[in-house]
Amino acid sequence: MKKAYLVVYDCGMGGVWSIIHAQSKEEINAKYPSLMVWDRLRPNWLADECYNRISSARTFDIDEEPTGWLRAMLDQQ
Repeated sequence: MKKAYLVVYDCGMGGVWSIIHAQSKEEINAKYPSLMVWDRLRPNWLADECYNRISSARTFDIDEEPTGWLRAMLDQQ
């Protein structure tokens, strides 16, 4: 069963946060090694409002074709 993992891409001057639905952290690491998978649900400093914005704007499924910034990140590698 898939669950939601909070991930971040460190772009040098900050990070792009997203949520990826996957079976495990290892599955995300194997497919997207440039992403850091957050071990807990979310950092303490990440307020509900911010988390909800991330969730509504940047949520991906590991089995679907990447789109948006995730596609752009892969194209740059």
